[in-house]
Amino acid sequence: MFKRTVFILFLIGIILIIMTVFTKSFDLVFPSEEFIYELKTSPVSAVTYLPEADSRRLQLDKKSIAIYSVAEETSMLERIFKTAGLPYRICHSLDELKNAPILFLDLSMNRPVTLNDKQLKQLYRFVAQGGILIGNDVLATRYGALKELFGYRNYQPTRAHKQLLLKNSSYFSYLDQPEERKYQLSGISQAPYTNSIELGSAKAIANYEDGSTAISLNHYKKGEALLLGISLFDLRYRNLFSKDYNANRQYANGYEPLSDMIVFLLKGIYTKKLKQSLMLNTAKGANHATVIITHDVDYEFSIQNIETFVALEEKQSIKSTYTIQTKYIKDYKDNPFFKPDTLHYILDAQAKGFEIASHTVVHTENFFTLSKGDCNEQYPLYRPFSMSENEDSGSATLCGEIKVSKSLLLGSGIKEVVSFRSGHLYYNPSLPQVLEKTGYRFSSCFSAEDVLSYFPYRYVYDYKHLSHESKIWEFPLTFEDEAFPPLCFRVDDALSLFKKLYNRGGVFTLLVHPDLAYLRLKNLDIDFQEKFIEALNDDVWIDTMKAVGTYWDQRDRLVFRYNIAHKKLHLKIYSPVVMQDVSFLLNGLSLRVDTESASIKDDLLIVNVKKGINNWEFELY
Repeated sequence: MFKRTVFILFLIGIILIIMTVFTKSFDLVFPSEEFIYELKTSPVSAVTYLPEADSRRLQLDKKSIAIYSVAEETSMLERIFKTAGLPYRICHSLDELKNAPILFLDLSMNRPVTLNDKQLKQLYRFVAQGGILIGNDVLATRYGALKELFGYRNYQPTRAHKQLLLKNSSYFSYLDQPEERKYQLSGISQAPYTNSIELGSAKAIANYEDGSTAISLNHYKKGEALLLGISLFDLRYRNLFSKDYNANRQYANGYEPLSDMIVFLLKGIYTKKLKQSLMLNTAKGANHATVIITHDVDYEFSIQNIETFVALEEKQSIKSTYTIQTKYIKDYKDNPFFKPDTLHYILDAQAKGFEIASHTVVHTENFFTLSKGDCNEQYPLYRPFSMSENEDSGSATLCGEIKVSKSLLLGSGIKEVVSFRSGHLYYNPSLPQVLEKTGYRFSSCFSAEDVLSYFPYRYVYDYKHLSHESKIWEFPLTFEDEAFPPLCFRVDDALSLFKKLYNRGGVFTLLVHPDLAYLRLKNLDIDFQEKFIEALNDDVWIDTMKAVGTYWDQRDRLVFRYNIAHKKLHLKIYSPVVMQDVSFLLNGLSLRVDTESASIKDDLLIVNVKKGINNWEFELY
């Protein structure tokens, strides 16, 4: 009896201990009312986007690349030419090829394409008369009707190729770095479909690792025909949404520009064909590259350090973007830090011209799998919280993380919130739709190596089917502070990577968390940033995600045409908005400028663009 009583008392003691621990864990997990303070929220409305430019208003087409595509949706194809800054026009018929120096032929469909006799004659005639023809998915042409034009005998589809190797060719003049000559197509057992081209009269200018031909070039009478053995879908499109075959060798901080290869191949073809030409610059004004500095404020003791980074950036006359986690609930991960007595750090940064952006509410590890929600979520009824590092509760939704964080920032006095970054740089299939619905314009939810690109691009609206582009611009993260060794030891690494992007006009997006903790020498991150900025060239544009994103959005809608005749350059631009400091790269051109709306700086022509049609005429010398 005594033993049984002792045993029962022992069990009761164990149960009381478990209940005590369980109760304490609930104190951590569930929000305490003292942190649910009264804060006026602001409504979130959709953004009115700029209209698309109408290229039909401009008639100068002798320097424009013609694009003929059988696809119903061409926006992602056009994105390549827009990023490259090349003048182009969509041809709905091959009858429109007149005057075009280059034709991009896109026959990408889920079935073989049949070209009629008239179309075949037009293509052969175009190349024979001196044009350059670039073929995407041409191998799917029924009956091999273009074999003689492209100079191939046959082809072999396979999923065995995992590397793409460029050979020496004048078309690859923009691809001279080691990382730009050898690309990885897959990092797993599977690989995308590729085609090994069996050569006839053509020669190989790129191979796969087994030596078979990946890209061929055929001289046909006065012109040339270049054939891609790998589809743009696998070369670029799928990569931009992390649907590649783990082609990147590391997550961030390196240079693997597979998705950008076609951009620079086209630029090389264009400048070889047109010895005197213009290309729209990727940076604003007299700059050759762009830097965006971002700070993710997602830790209790980070928010007070905003003023330290703001002071440094004001000293260096630059502006950055602060993405704020609006954490108002105490949970497993952290104490709430978005509260009345910390808001002044954010508001002071805004008052000094810095951008304030959203970084979610709960910073969840499960962002990819969050349900979409209905966007009726609102504070304080929306109460997501973390029960552990990887487990959330409280019905977190994508709409809630995006909309509620924005409404809290607006309600606290932030004037505008148009940029977003998810926790841990995670994506969600419904992200573009929700960002559009809640009035965002820009996002940074991928690393550059994850998407294998170092330029901003628009999300696709339907991630599952890679359909038409959305209105949201993604700015891939280039260099970040969480890798080893600490940032203070990686100044040279950052500058080395930046130089590669500088040479290509890329956008270098930097992330520095403002926690300044002594752990992992984070307290020296401020020194890293100071040294990095001081070492940059003078012709580098450093600005916020909003400022750079606004420029790229406007640049995207600008259409330009030009012609060179009688020792004069005639330039026409159509823009739906006023744009300052639009610049063009001069290739083989020396101009005299005698107008206040234009200037020359080194190899750049810089113009101020009014809304509507703009005309300039410059004398060549």
